[in-house]
Amino acid sequence: MLHKSRFICTLFLIVFSLTLIPAHIAIADATAIDDISTKAYILIDADSGKVLKSRNAHQRLAPASMTKLMTMLLALEAIDEGTAHKTDQVTSSEYAASMDGTRIYLEPGEMMTLDDMLKAMALASANDASVAVAEHLAGSEKAFVEQMNRKAQALGMKDTCFKNVSGMPAEGHYSSAYDMALLAKYTLAHTSITDYTSLKQDALRDGEFPMYNSNRLLWRYAGTDGLKTGYTSEAKNCLTATAKRGKLRLITVVMGCPFRGGHTQAAMSLLDYGFDHYSCKTLMAKSTVCGTVKVKGGTAKEVPAVVPDEVNAICLNSSRGNLTRSQDLLPHVKAPVKSGQKVGEILIFDEGKLLKRVDLRAGADIPRLTLAGRILHMPWGFKILIILIMTITYLRHRNSSRDGS
Repeated sequence: MLHKSRFICTLFLIVFSLTLIPAHIAIADATAIDDISTKAYILIDADSGKVLKSRNAHQRLAPASMTKLMTMLLALEAIDEGTAHKTDQVTSSEYAASMDGTRIYLEPGEMMTLDDMLKAMALASANDASVAVAEHLAGSEKAFVEQMNRKAQALGMKDTCFKNVSGMPAEGHYSSAYDMALLAKYTLAHTSITDYTSLKQDALRDGEFPMYNSNRLLWRYAGTDGLKTGYTSEAKNCLTATAKRGKLRLITVVMGCPFRGGHTQAAMSLLDYGFDHYSCKTLMAKSTVCGTVKVKGGTAKEVPAVVPDEVNAICLNSSRGNLTRSQDLLPHVKAPVKSGQKVGEILIFDEGKLLKRVDLRAGADIPRLTLAGRILHMPWGFKILIILIMTITYLRHRNSSRDGS
């Protein structure tokens, strides 16, 4: 009887302890976010850009080496556009070789592939490599910085101004947590930057110069594959990070953390919050047909409007699925129609607020009708009228030929 009582008592204590765990985790989660010691931070959904958590997100602060995200973006776009190649030999100028701070110790005249220079920026945060790449692509650092600022404006980065390509302290060189998140979102969607930022280590100069990624999340946080750390005495510890679990990818930016390693811990707390509270819901499968659009002057009268990729949307785990959508198709398109051209869009709303837009694309090629084809596609009434006109014209021509003879 005594053993039975002890067993029941032990079982009760175990069950009671388990019921306390969720409450304890929730308190710790909220405390972790509240206790983040940074000047600014933000957490967003990489797909829609929805802001999940933020503090002073639009405050203008020194971004330090997170600046190199823009430098890398322009370099990767140049590669994608064919104006540069990963195998290009980039020659270091005396100016590039003179850069202070983190570097790979380029010598004036030293040559290295653009691919290796990008690795040096991503892993070693090399200031000398950043300047060498800028000079290679634009002729000078100044010209490249102008391109960086034009790109920032195009992306809607209203609280950003670049003065150099590396992030070294400079008067008037600033960005914000929100703007860096915008930059990260765009770069992830349009380039293969994670091919570089996900590398934990690599080496240059035939393996004689090892490099280790300064982003400690790659070792400590599952799903991390980027993006860029930064530190100067002015900016303090900064980090733009991204992680993906399942179909959900999050981006967090931490700026102005005074403690060494604090930016890593802050990013982990923010990412934990995001993955604990949100999930990704699939709304439509790839190639789902969402309607048809009329085609004028084509071999077919309609073209299907399809979603080119699987459509997903972020939602709170506690939500009952308050995602709604509406679609807006073009009234018509003119032939020729090329498969993949935009023919409309779907608007996805979260509790009545616009969450994201998804382009609808033509699901087939529709060639333009030839003259003979146009006649064949005419209504029968028009066809009979044309035949009558052609017959009358022919008879008149024949009669006039006889009278002339």
